[in-house]
Amino acid sequence: MKKQLIINADDFGFTWGVSQGIAEAMRHNVTSTTIMGNCAELPRHLSLLEGLPQRSLGVHLVLSAGAPLMPPDSVPSLVNKEGHFWRNFRQATRLAKPKEVYLEWRAQVEGILRCGVKLTHLDSHHHVHLEPKLTRVAMEIAREYSIPAIRRLTVRDMWREQGFWQNAIFMPQVARSAELIRLSGLSYPQGLMSLDLRHLRALKKLPPGIYEMFCHPGRVDDELLGKSSLTYHREEELTMLSSPSFAADLHESGIELVTYDIFRG
Repeated sequence: MKKQLIINADDFGFTWGVSQGIAEAMRHNVTSTTIMGNCAELPRHLSLLEGLPQRSLGVHLVLSAGAPLMPPDSVPSLVNKEGHFWRNFRQATRLAKPKEVYLEWRAQVEGILRCGVKLTHLDSHHHVHLEPKLTRVAMEIAREYSIPAIRRLTVRDMWREQGFWQNAIFMPQVARSAELIRLSGLSYPQGLMSLDLRHLRALKKLPPGIYEMFCHPGRVDDELLGKSSLTYHREEELTMLSSPSFAADLHESGIELVTYDIFRG
């Protein structure tokens, strides 16, 4: 069995500049992206992907950026007094009522499907679906819409990340979510890591299998500067992902790039 890697760009649809950067990265080494279904101009953003090499498209479920697609009074636990999502993802997950999350995430998925997108996988903004009560909702959505794969994070994956101890408080939730997904019957890569050359080199030591590396390439625009703390790092990731040296590192590590279509069987 080969060592295969999905490189997924999160946040498609977040801003026009972010979508432009992701589309550019998908001309190089990025094999997949996940779409924010509450994007106000989704068809326009999706036009950036026309004519690109074969890539897989998933849904990036949102609870902590922008506004819901559902009327705010139908999902009151998800919104602030202005009718927007809570920007703090910890607050968003703590207050969210699963029945309301189901309604909103269903609307986000259906909005993407109406644009003619065939969804191959599911993840979420700020990884909110890794909160166990929301993991169950995400799995229900995946089954309902025949989305075959879902992002799964394990405690072992967390150990690989810089700043592990800052996030150690989430270990019980991550462990429970990972177990729920393992038992769900849905497909998932056997390891997850962020974009980092350390991780590419570490892949040499991992057993054969399918892994996912998530990233956040993008072009910085005024909208992004006004709504996110993750700004110029996106430009740095775009440069890294598009560089010949990155492709050379992949080749040297014996890694084959694949898309989430690999889970369709």
